[in-house]
Amino acid sequence: MKKLIEEENLVIIDVRFDLFDSKYGRIAYEKEHIENAYFFDINEDLSGEKRKNGGVRPLPDKENIIKKLSETGADKDSKIIIYDDKLYSSPRAFWQLKYLGYENVKILEGGIEKWKQMGYGVTAVIPKTREGKIIDLAVKHEIYCDGSYIMGLLDNDQVLIADSRAEERFTGEYEPLYSKKGHIKSSVNIHWMESVNEDGTVKNKDYLKEKFGYVKKYSEIIFYCGSAIEGAINYAVFDELGYDVRLYVGSMSDWITYDAYPIETGKGVD
Repeated sequence: MKKLIEEENLVIIDVRFDLFDSKYGRIAYEKEHIENAYFFDINEDLSGEKRKNGGVRPLPDKENIIKKLSETGADKDSKIIIYDDKLYSSPRAFWQLKYLGYENVKILEGGIEKWKQMGYGVTAVIPKTREGKIIDLAVKHEIYCDGSYIMGLLDNDQVLIADSRAEERFTGEYEPLYSKKGHIKSSVNIHWMESVNEDGTVKNKDYLKEKFGYVKKYSEIIFYCGSAIEGAINYAVFDELGYDVRLYVGSMSDWITYDAYPIETGKGVD
């Protein structure tokens, strides 16, 4: 892991984030971070402007995020490593960069906590903004979808639509953030924590391939959650397992803004 960090043409991005405290990430970064890491704010840098529809954390403007990336010195050939505390918000940034067309993007498993546990140093020195470079990449539309796309697939038994939140939010027993509770009609629950260890590392690939072997029968897999944070974790895991998956970026925070989009409570389908 340390050797990887020392490679040339490398960009390190800190995306620590708290779902209930918007200031947490930047405060944590300014206190300490991996040397030469730049901070990207999930809400300000990796999400677009909130509107009536589109969700709490919609897609950011492409030009804005490319400008932010260019200030790290990143170009189309850069290797980019993303981290957070353990493994929570970094997959959202991972998906976002993959969507923009970056291929050489990695998540630091275990995040800064594991980094420190292994005896590697941190710093409070904030790296200087670098001279921007032209970044021209092809957007990967095939890993994204919106609510209208899902609406066209609700009765398609060849498509797996999976909610990545905890079961009590999926069933509607507990909903701390949104005005409507429950899940997208016909979706199943695959809680992101089923794939991640307590220390923020991903569980053994062979174990996961066996556990989720049933997804092979589907022609398409779509993950969502509340606002594409936890859904992005499942996206990253299943992408690593070799599946072609999409992320519904608007997720439930978008879905509930449309009266015609059906919502269910309870355990859902088997």
